[in-house]
Amino acid sequence: MERYVQRKVKRGREFFYFRVVRNGNEQRFPLPHPFDSDYRAAYNSAHRVVFGTIPGEFESKTSIARMVRDHRDSERFRKLPKASTTLRNLACDLMLERWGEFEASAIKPVHVQALYDSLADRPATANRRLDDISAVFGWGKPRGFVDTNPCTGIERVHSDVSYEPWPEEKLQLLIDQGKREIVKVALVAAYTGQRREDVLRKLTDKAIKDGVWYLEQGKTRTSVPVPLHPVVLAILDLERAARRKASIIDPGRPLLTNSRGNPWTPSGFGASWRTELIRLKLRPHRVENLPEGAFRATLHGLRHTNATNIANAVARNAEIFGGIARVQAMLGHLSESMSKHYARRAEVEHLNHETLLLLPEIGNRPGWIGNQSEN
Repeated sequence: MERYVQRKVKRGREFFYFRVVRNGNEQRFPLPHPFDSDYRAAYNSAHRVVFGTIPGEFESKTSIARMVRDHRDSERFRKLPKASTTLRNLACDLMLERWGEFEASAIKPVHVQALYDSLADRPATANRRLDDISAVFGWGKPRGFVDTNPCTGIERVHSDVSYEPWPEEKLQLLIDQGKREIVKVALVAAYTGQRREDVLRKLTDKAIKDGVWYLEQGKTRTSVPVPLHPVVLAILDLERAARRKASIIDPGRPLLTNSRGNPWTPSGFGASWRTELIRLKLRPHRVENLPEGAFRATLHGLRHTNATNIANAVARNAEIFGGIARVQAMLGHLSESMSKHYARRAEVEHLNHETLLLLPEIGNRPGWIGNQSEN
Protein backbone atom coordinates (compact mmCIF):
# COMPACT_ATOMS: atom_id res chain seq x y z
CA MET A 1 0.00 0.00 0.00
CA GLU A 2 1.01 3.58 -0.56
CA ARG A 3 2.45 5.82 2.07
CA TYR A 4 -0.11 7.10 4.60
CA VAL A 5 -2.69 4.46 3.64
CA GLN A 6 -4.03 2.44 6.57
CA ARG A 7 -6.03 -0.77 6.18
CA LYS A 8 -8.54 -1.90 8.82
CA VAL A 9 -10.64 -5.07 8.95
CA LYS A 10 -13.90 -5.05 10.88
CA ARG A 11 -16.41 -7.88 10.85
CA GLY A 12 -14.80 -9.32 7.75
CA ARG A 13 -14.92 -6.04 5.79
CA GLU A 14 -11.93 -4.00 4.66
CA PHE A 15 -11.71 -0.27 5.26
CA PHE A 16 -8.99 2.05 3.97
CA TYR A 17 -7.95 5.44 5.29
CA PHE A 18 -5.48 8.18 4.43
CA ARG A 19 -3.91 8.75 7.87
CA VAL A 20 -1.20 11.16 8.95
CA VAL A 21 -0.05 11.98 12.49
CA ARG A 22 1.89 15.24 12.77
CA ASN A 23 2.96 16.82 16.03
CA GLY A 24 0.64 14.49 17.90
CA ASN A 25 -2.42 15.43 15.81
CA GLU A 26 -4.14 12.81 13.65
CA GLN A 27 -5.77 13.51 10.31
CA ARG A 28 -7.72 10.64 8.76
CA PHE A 29 -9.84 10.46 5.60
CA PRO A 30 -11.76 7.43 4.29
CA LEU A 31 -10.59 5.97 0.97
CA PRO A 32 -12.15 3.57 -1.54
CA HIS A 33 -10.49 0.20 -2.04
CA PRO A 34 -7.11 0.72 -3.83
CA PHE A 35 -8.46 -1.27 -6.79
CA ASP A 36 -11.48 1.02 -7.23
CA SER A 37 -11.45 3.60 -10.01
CA ASP A 38 -12.15 6.42 -7.52
CA TYR A 39 -9.22 5.57 -5.29
CA ARG A 40 -6.57 7.77 -6.97
CA ALA A 41 -8.72 10.89 -6.91
CA ALA A 42 -9.63 10.34 -3.26
CA TYR A 43 -6.00 9.74 -2.29
CA ASN A 44 -4.81 12.87 -4.11
CA SER A 45 -7.59 14.93 -2.53
CA ALA A 46 -6.65 13.80 0.98
CA HIS A 47 -2.96 14.41 0.24
CA ARG A 48 -3.73 17.97 -0.90
CA VAL A 49 -5.75 18.69 2.26
CA VAL A 50 -2.92 17.52 4.50
CA PHE A 51 0.15 18.68 2.58
CA GLY A 52 -1.17 21.28 0.13
CA THR A 53 -0.04 19.30 -2.91
CA ILE A 54 -0.68 15.99 -4.63
CA PRO A 55 2.20 13.50 -5.01
CA GLY A 56 4.56 14.56 -7.78
CA GLU A 57 2.81 17.88 -8.53
CA PHE A 58 5.97 19.96 -8.23
CA GLU A 59 8.39 17.09 -8.20
CA SER A 60 11.59 16.96 -10.20
CA LYS A 61 12.03 13.95 -12.44
CA THR A 62 15.39 13.28 -10.77
CA SER A 63 14.44 13.84 -7.14
CA ILE A 64 14.80 11.34 -4.32
CA ALA A 65 11.00 11.08 -4.14
CA ARG A 66 10.77 10.24 -7.84
CA MET A 67 13.62 7.72 -7.66
CA VAL A 68 12.02 5.97 -4.69
CA ARG A 69 8.61 5.85 -6.35
CA ASP A 70 10.02 4.55 -9.64
CA HIS A 71 12.09 1.97 -7.78
CA ARG A 72 9.00 0.72 -5.95
CA ASP A 73 7.23 0.38 -9.31
CA SER A 74 10.17 -1.53 -10.83
CA GLU A 75 10.38 -5.19 -11.72
CA ARG A 76 13.40 -5.59 -9.45
CA PHE A 77 11.39 -4.41 -6.45
CA ARG A 78 8.45 -6.68 -7.32
CA LYS A 79 10.74 -9.71 -7.39
CA LEU A 80 12.09 -9.13 -3.88
CA PRO A 81 11.16 -11.80 -1.32
CA LYS A 82 8.44 -10.72 1.10
CA ALA A 83 10.78 -10.15 4.03
CA SER A 84 13.20 -8.19 1.84
CA THR A 85 10.34 -6.08 0.50
CA THR A 86 9.42 -5.05 4.04
CA LEU A 87 13.00 -3.99 4.82
CA ARG A 88 13.39 -2.20 1.48
CA ASN A 89 10.21 -0.23 2.16
CA LEU A 90 11.56 0.84 5.55
CA ALA A 91 14.69 2.14 3.85
CA CYS A 92 12.65 3.92 1.16
CA ASP A 93 10.48 5.58 3.81
CA LEU A 94 13.62 6.71 5.62
CA MET A 95 15.00 8.22 2.40
CA LEU A 96 11.75 10.10 1.82
CA GLU A 97 11.67 11.34 5.39
CA ARG A 98 15.25 12.64 5.36
CA TRP A 99 15.83 13.61 1.73
CA GLY A 100 12.50 13.42 -0.11
CA GLU A 101 12.55 17.04 -1.34
CA PHE A 102 16.15 16.93 -2.62
CA GLU A 103 17.60 15.99 -5.98
CA ALA A 104 19.06 12.49 -5.88
CA SER A 105 22.39 13.84 -7.19
CA ALA A 106 22.52 16.28 -4.24
CA ILE A 107 22.91 13.45 -1.75
CA LYS A 108 26.61 12.97 -0.99
CA PRO A 109 28.47 10.47 1.20
CA VAL A 110 28.49 13.00 4.04
CA HIS A 111 24.67 12.98 4.07
CA VAL A 112 24.51 9.19 4.00
CA GLN A 113 27.09 9.00 6.79
CA ALA A 114 25.03 11.39 8.92
CA LEU A 115 21.90 9.27 8.40
CA TYR A 116 23.85 6.10 9.19
CA ASP A 117 25.36 7.60 12.34
CA SER A 118 21.87 8.52 13.57
CA LEU A 119 21.08 4.78 13.62
CA ALA A 120 24.46 3.63 14.92
CA ASP A 121 23.15 2.68 18.37
CA ARG A 122 21.45 -0.20 16.54
CA PRO A 123 24.27 -1.52 14.33
CA ALA A 124 22.31 -4.33 12.70
CA THR A 125 19.49 -1.97 11.74
CA ALA A 126 21.91 0.71 10.54
CA ASN A 127 23.78 -1.77 8.33
CA ARG A 128 20.61 -3.20 6.82
CA ARG A 129 19.18 0.26 6.09
CA LEU A 130 22.48 1.25 4.47
CA ASP A 131 22.45 -1.89 2.31
CA ASP A 132 18.92 -1.17 1.10
CA ILE A 133 19.53 2.54 0.52
CA SER A 134 22.64 1.61 -1.47
CA ALA A 135 20.53 -0.80 -3.53
CA VAL A 136 18.07 1.99 -4.39
CA PHE A 137 20.86 4.34 -5.46
CA GLY A 138 22.48 1.48 -7.37
CA TRP A 139 19.19 0.94 -9.20
CA GLY A 140 18.92 4.68 -9.92
CA LYS A 141 22.45 5.12 -11.27
CA PRO A 142 21.97 3.60 -14.77
CA ARG A 143 18.59 5.37 -14.96
CA GLY A 144 20.07 8.83 -14.71
CA PHE A 145 19.23 9.74 -11.12
CA VAL A 146 22.85 9.79 -9.91
CA ASP A 147 26.32 9.48 -11.42
CA THR A 148 27.83 7.77 -8.37
CA ASN A 149 26.40 5.82 -5.45
CA PRO A 150 26.80 8.02 -2.34
CA CYS A 151 26.70 4.94 -0.10
CA THR A 152 30.13 3.82 -1.27
CA GLY A 153 32.81 4.04 1.39
CA ILE A 154 30.50 4.71 4.34
CA GLU A 155 32.15 3.90 7.66
CA ARG A 156 30.09 1.19 9.33
CA VAL A 157 29.64 0.21 12.94
CA HIS A 158 30.13 -3.52 13.26
CA SER A 159 27.53 -5.25 15.38
CA ASP A 160 28.82 -7.30 18.29
CA VAL A 161 25.98 -9.76 17.73
CA SER A 162 27.19 -13.12 16.45
CA TYR A 163 25.14 -16.18 15.67
CA GLU A 164 27.18 -18.79 17.47
CA PRO A 165 26.40 -22.52 17.38
CA TRP A 166 24.33 -23.66 20.33
CA PRO A 167 26.24 -25.29 23.21
CA GLU A 168 25.08 -28.86 23.67
CA GLU A 169 23.66 -28.30 27.16
CA LYS A 170 21.61 -25.26 26.05
CA LEU A 171 20.17 -27.09 23.08
CA GLN A 172 19.33 -30.11 25.23
CA LEU A 173 17.49 -27.84 27.68
CA LEU A 174 15.37 -26.48 24.84
CA ILE A 175 14.65 -30.00 23.54
CA ASP A 176 13.78 -31.41 26.96
CA GLN A 177 11.72 -28.57 28.40
CA GLY A 178 10.59 -26.48 25.46
CA LYS A 179 7.05 -26.43 24.14
CA ARG A 180 6.56 -28.97 21.39
CA GLU A 181 5.60 -26.48 18.69
CA ILE A 182 8.83 -24.55 19.38
CA VAL A 183 11.03 -27.63 19.65
CA LYS A 184 9.76 -28.91 16.30
CA VAL A 185 10.84 -25.74 14.52
CA ALA A 186 14.19 -25.69 16.33
CA LEU A 187 15.02 -29.29 15.41
CA VAL A 188 14.00 -28.83 11.78
CA ALA A 189 16.22 -25.73 11.62
CA ALA A 190 19.11 -27.58 13.25
CA TYR A 191 18.90 -30.66 11.01
CA THR A 192 18.29 -28.85 7.72
CA GLY A 193 20.43 -25.75 8.32
CA GLN A 194 17.84 -23.56 6.61
CA ARG A 195 16.67 -20.07 7.54
CA ARG A 196 13.64 -19.35 9.70
CA GLU A 197 11.44 -17.98 6.90
CA ASP A 198 12.12 -21.04 4.73
CA VAL A 199 11.52 -23.51 7.56
CA LEU A 200 8.25 -21.86 8.58
CA ARG A 201 6.78 -21.04 5.18
CA LYS A 202 8.35 -23.28 2.53
CA LEU A 203 8.45 -26.71 4.15
CA THR A 204 5.35 -28.22 2.51
CA ASP A 205 4.33 -31.62 1.19
CA LYS A 206 4.32 -30.09 -2.27
CA ALA A 207 8.04 -29.34 -1.94
CA ILE A 208 9.00 -32.79 -0.57
CA LYS A 209 9.60 -35.84 -2.75
CA ASP A 210 11.07 -39.16 -1.59
CA GLY A 211 12.38 -37.65 1.63
CA VAL A 212 14.07 -34.69 -0.09
CA TRP A 213 12.94 -31.10 0.41
CA TYR A 214 13.35 -29.18 -2.86
CA LEU A 215 13.75 -25.63 -1.58
CA GLU A 216 14.18 -22.32 -3.34
CA GLN A 217 15.69 -20.21 -0.58
CA GLY A 218 13.79 -17.00 0.07
CA LYS A 219 16.86 -14.85 0.74
CA THR A 220 19.15 -15.92 -2.11
CA ARG A 221 16.73 -17.63 -4.54
CA THR A 222 19.19 -20.53 -4.55
CA SER A 223 17.65 -23.94 -5.31
CA VAL A 224 18.78 -26.46 -2.70
CA PRO A 225 17.78 -30.13 -2.46
CA VAL A 226 17.74 -30.88 1.27
CA PRO A 227 17.60 -34.58 2.28
CA LEU A 228 15.54 -34.81 5.44
CA HIS A 229 16.95 -36.47 8.55
CA PRO A 230 14.83 -39.21 10.20
CA VAL A 231 14.12 -36.88 13.12
CA VAL A 232 12.71 -34.29 10.73
CA LEU A 233 10.66 -36.93 8.91
CA ALA A 234 9.23 -38.07 12.25
CA ILE A 235 8.28 -34.49 13.15
CA LEU A 236 6.56 -34.04 9.79
CA ASP A 237 4.65 -37.30 10.30
CA LEU A 238 3.31 -35.86 13.56
CA GLU A 239 2.15 -32.75 11.74
CA ARG A 240 0.54 -34.81 8.98
CA ALA A 241 -1.31 -36.92 11.55
CA ALA A 242 -2.71 -33.77 13.16
CA ARG A 243 -3.68 -32.50 9.72
CA ARG A 244 -5.54 -35.70 8.87
CA LYS A 245 -7.37 -35.53 12.21
CA ALA A 246 -8.48 -31.99 11.32
CA SER A 247 -9.49 -33.12 7.78
CA ILE A 248 -7.09 -30.66 6.18
CA ILE A 249 -5.94 -31.54 2.65
CA ASP A 250 -3.56 -28.95 1.23
CA PRO A 251 -0.12 -30.00 -0.06
CA GLY A 252 0.94 -26.37 -0.33
CA ARG A 253 0.20 -25.59 3.33
CA PRO A 254 3.27 -25.19 5.59
CA LEU A 255 3.76 -28.33 7.66
CA LEU A 256 5.05 -26.78 10.87
CA THR A 257 2.24 -25.32 12.97
CA ASN A 258 1.69 -23.38 16.17
CA SER A 259 -0.16 -24.54 19.28
CA ARG A 260 -3.49 -23.91 17.53
CA GLY A 261 -2.61 -26.08 14.57
CA ASN A 262 -2.22 -23.14 12.20
CA PRO A 263 0.85 -22.37 10.08
CA TRP A 264 3.26 -20.02 11.81
CA THR A 265 3.50 -16.40 10.82
CA PRO A 266 6.98 -14.86 11.09
CA SER A 267 5.86 -12.38 13.74
CA GLY A 268 3.88 -15.00 15.64
CA PHE A 269 6.83 -17.35 15.79
CA GLY A 270 9.20 -14.54 16.75
CA ALA A 271 7.03 -13.61 19.74
CA SER A 272 6.55 -17.23 20.82
CA TRP A 273 10.25 -18.01 20.41
CA ARG A 274 11.24 -15.02 22.55
CA THR A 275 8.70 -15.92 25.24
CA GLU A 276 9.90 -19.51 25.36
CA LEU A 277 13.57 -18.58 25.63
CA ILE A 278 12.75 -16.26 28.53
CA ARG A 279 10.69 -18.98 30.25
CA LEU A 280 13.56 -21.45 29.93
CA LYS A 281 16.02 -18.79 31.14
CA LEU A 282 17.94 -19.05 27.88
CA ARG A 283 17.82 -15.27 27.54
CA PRO A 284 16.86 -12.27 29.70
CA HIS A 285 13.79 -10.14 29.03
CA ARG A 286 16.02 -7.49 27.46
CA VAL A 287 18.93 -8.58 25.27
CA GLU A 288 21.07 -5.68 26.49
CA ASN A 289 20.99 -7.30 29.94
CA LEU A 290 22.82 -10.35 28.60
CA PRO A 291 26.23 -10.58 30.32
CA GLU A 292 29.17 -9.69 28.11
CA GLY A 293 30.51 -12.75 26.32
CA ALA A 294 27.49 -14.90 27.23
CA PHE A 295 25.91 -17.21 24.66
CA ARG A 296 23.06 -15.53 22.78
CA ALA A 297 20.32 -18.03 21.89
CA THR A 298 18.95 -17.43 18.39
CA LEU A 299 17.17 -19.61 15.87
CA HIS A 300 19.74 -18.57 13.27
CA GLY A 301 22.40 -20.00 15.58
CA LEU A 302 20.97 -23.44 14.80
CA ARG A 303 22.01 -22.87 11.19
CA HIS A 304 25.55 -22.43 12.49
CA THR A 305 25.11 -25.57 14.58
CA ASN A 306 24.25 -27.45 11.40
CA ALA A 307 27.22 -26.02 9.48
CA THR A 308 29.58 -26.76 12.34
CA ASN A 309 28.39 -30.36 12.65
CA ILE A 310 28.80 -30.96 8.92
CA ALA A 311 32.28 -29.44 8.86
CA ASN A 312 33.28 -31.35 11.99
CA ALA A 313 32.49 -34.52 10.11
CA VAL A 314 34.27 -33.59 6.89
CA ALA A 315 37.33 -31.94 8.42
CA ARG A 316 39.06 -35.25 9.13
CA ASN A 317 39.14 -36.25 5.47
CA ALA A 318 38.04 -33.56 3.05
CA GLU A 319 38.84 -35.71 0.00
CA ILE A 320 36.35 -38.38 1.06
CA PHE A 321 33.63 -36.20 2.52
CA GLY A 322 33.82 -33.23 0.16
CA GLY A 323 35.35 -30.57 2.39
CA ILE A 324 33.85 -27.11 2.48
CA ALA A 325 31.79 -27.93 -0.61
CA ARG A 326 29.65 -30.11 1.67
CA VAL A 327 28.62 -27.03 3.66
CA GLN A 328 27.98 -25.04 0.49
CA ALA A 329 25.80 -27.77 -1.00
CA MET A 330 23.68 -28.29 2.11
CA LEU A 331 23.15 -24.69 3.14
CA GLY A 332 23.00 -23.17 -0.32
CA HIS A 333 25.80 -20.65 0.18
CA LEU A 334 26.92 -18.92 -2.99
CA SER A 335 30.53 -18.35 -1.98
CA GLU A 336 33.26 -20.41 -0.38
CA SER A 337 34.07 -17.56 2.00
CA MET A 338 30.53 -17.53 3.40
CA SER A 339 30.62 -21.29 3.92
CA LYS A 340 33.94 -21.01 5.73
CA HIS A 341 32.43 -18.28 7.89
CA TYR A 342 29.77 -20.68 9.13
CA ALA A 343 32.15 -23.59 9.57
CA ARG A 344 35.12 -21.71 11.08
CA ARG A 345 35.07 -23.58 14.41
CA ALA A 346 34.79 -26.98 12.80
CA GLU A 347 37.84 -26.48 10.61
CA VAL A 348 39.93 -26.16 13.77
CA GLU A 349 38.33 -28.81 15.96
CA HIS A 350 38.49 -31.67 13.42
CA LEU A 351 35.78 -33.72 15.07
CA ASN A 352 33.96 -36.53 13.33
CA HIS A 353 30.25 -37.21 13.76
CA GLU A 354 28.76 -39.45 11.12
CA THR A 355 25.06 -40.07 10.56
CA LEU A 356 22.77 -39.32 7.67
CA LEU A 357 24.31 -36.36 5.83
CA LEU A 358 27.21 -36.67 8.27
CA LEU A 359 25.07 -35.11 10.99
CA PRO A 360 24.98 -36.50 14.53
CA GLU A 361 21.83 -36.95 16.55
CA ILE A 362 21.20 -33.47 17.96
CA GLY A 363 20.57 -33.90 21.68
CA ASN A 364 18.46 -36.72 23.10
CA ARG A 365 15.36 -37.08 21.00
CA PRO A 366 12.13 -36.43 22.94
CA GLY A 367 10.00 -39.53 23.31
CA TRP A 368 7.04 -37.80 21.64
CA ILE A 369 8.88 -37.55 18.32
CA GLY A 370 8.12 -40.66 16.34
CA ASN A 371 5.09 -41.48 18.47
CA GLN A 372 2.02 -40.49 16.46
CA SER A 373 -0.33 -41.49 19.24
CA GLU A 374 0.72 -38.30 21.05
CA ASN A 375 0.39 -34.85 19.55
